[in-house]
Amino acid sequence: MDKLSALRTGSSLPPPKAKPKAAPTDFSPLPWSDFFDAADDIEIEGDTFRVYSKGTTGPVFFLFHGGGYSGLTWACFAKELSERVECRVVAPDFLKVLFLAGTDRLDKELMIGQMQGKFQTTLLKKVGHAIQEDSPSDLADESARFVVRHQFTTLKGDIKNMKKPGKTYHRADVIQDKAADAPSIVDAVQFHGVRMTKSDALVKEITELYRSANLDQLVHNSHLAARHLQEVGLMENATALIDISPGEDRYIVNFVVKEPKPFTLGVKAGMSTQGDADLSLNAGKASFLGRGETANASYAYTVKGDHSFSLSLMKPFLGWQKYSNISMSAFRSMAHLPWNQSNLNENALILQYNGQLLDKRLLHTVKLNTIWRTLEATDEAAFAVREFAGHTIKFSVENAIAYDTRDRPLLATKGLLARINQEYAGPLGDSHFWKNQLDFQGATKLIGDLVLGLSLQLKTVNGLGNRELHLLDRVYLGGNQDLRGFGLNSLGTRSNNSSLGAGTTAAGVLHLYQPLFPKDMVFAHAWLAGGSFASVRARSAMREMINSQRVTAGIGLTLIFKNIFRFELNYVHPLKYTVGDSVTRGIHFGAGINFL
Repeated sequence: MDKLSALRTGSSLPPPKAKPKAAPTDFSPLPWSDFFDAADDIEIEGDTFRVYSKGTTGPVFFLFHGGGYSGLTWACFAKELSERVECRVVAPDFLKVLFLAGTDRLDKELMIGQMQGKFQTTLLKKVGHAIQEDSPSDLADESARFVVRHQFTTLKGDIKNMKKPGKTYHRADVIQDKAADAPSIVDAVQFHGVRMTKSDALVKEITELYRSANLDQLVHNSHLAARHLQEVGLMENATALIDISPGEDRYIVNFVVKEPKPFTLGVKAGMSTQGDADLSLNAGKASFLGRGETANASYAYTVKGDHSFSLSLMKPFLGWQKYSNISMSAFRSMAHLPWNQSNLNENALILQYNGQLLDKRLLHTVKLNTIWRTLEATDEAAFAVREFAGHTIKFSVENAIAYDTRDRPLLATKGLLARINQEYAGPLGDSHFWKNQLDFQGATKLIGDLVLGLSLQLKTVNGLGNRELHLLDRVYLGGNQDLRGFGLNSLGTRSNNSSLGAGTTAAGVLHLYQPLFPKDMVFAHAWLAGGSFASVRARSAMREMINSQRVTAGIGLTLIFKNIFRFELNYVHPLKYTVGDSVTRGIHFGAGINFL
């Protein structure tokens, strides 16, 4: 009777047959004599080594594993081989162990030997140089485990009471340049701590690791990959760890990562470029699609009533050591322009591409600007300013190429920056001009930590066609970020109390910096600055620039805050100026990120 018939008739089913119990697995150790013919202890220069052998005739197979393994690791292989051919097998024990307080204590030779499997490395945590005093229990556990594992002796107690050994990893940034040209094969790349980052984004970032020809290149590339994961916004923190994989010259690269916070919200008080205190509210979402995308929104307000709103989106191009992205930003700002006694409202949409040309240090930027501007003249504004009041629309394209080798942009102690920026406006919109800007900055150390710096800047603008060059499209000079001691954007053609800008400006500053305490944050600063300008309608720009020279000098303190903000407090002494200039002798301060 089948089961279905039994259920239909109400009959009972026969009891299921009991399954036979499996015999318990025997885990008792096998004797070496089941696999080898002899086990001899050979003394060489005071060291004794166990050597296992099998066979008496035929070719000799000398078997060596390394990495802390004994000759018995070849036991099954030796038995199988001797059953197939007439041969002799020799498998010695070369057992060595190195106890360390940290992988940074390995010199180049030890690092190479460990990664090639010549000895076992055990890393003890939370210990210093005297590991036998800092952690005698852990050192005893590891030493006992080593000799018991290789059957030099037996354990007196229960091995379960001993702490489990941890894996030994090597940070790529620590062992960089310590490894030699040993060949390497990457078996796997693993990420620890990934929750929302997409797999295809991670694959693009690490594919080059599999092409590493040797160990030194693998270590170097792992360090670059970890840093790049942070720079493109995929990770907040990333550390590359190198682990040994079974087999000769085989490795596993582990990335221990921390992803960006899904949402950030903050309030920041600071200083505007005009020296006004401001307050900003910021909200952002990093890598919101899992591929490094960022979205940011902000609102800023100054004590003088200026305020602005902005929204920006950025998408990086992922890939091995790619440093390029596209972004879109929209903003609305309302600001007072004290140099020409007017108010400016702007609504803008900007598309931008940032990338590299040939080399990481050669940067390329392209911007498409669409700006609706409203200039409102105040009662104090000159008539020449009132002529430009009203609405204008500017469509322009900017192209910038920069070569930058500075160690840091805010205050370089070595390296140079060379940059050219060009902007073309027209034929659409109300603005029609061609603008150029050249920047050069260089720095070097003189005696001790004393730094000599030089900054130069040249700006020119030319109107296209027969239209008047708009007040907002001209170039300006003056302020605590270029020609210190003069009012912000106050140098140029003037009408009563208003600055009408210029067609050409040039400025240069010679700096001396002496680090104070903290060394990378506070500097004593002495400088000599000069500048000149030529009007928009100048018949001889060179002659006007020679006749309009301005010179100031000063000393003070410069503060660099986390490489994102620069603050200067200076005593300024004007050396050359003319009547009517907005110039002040005494204490001045400046804040921002772009300084000559």
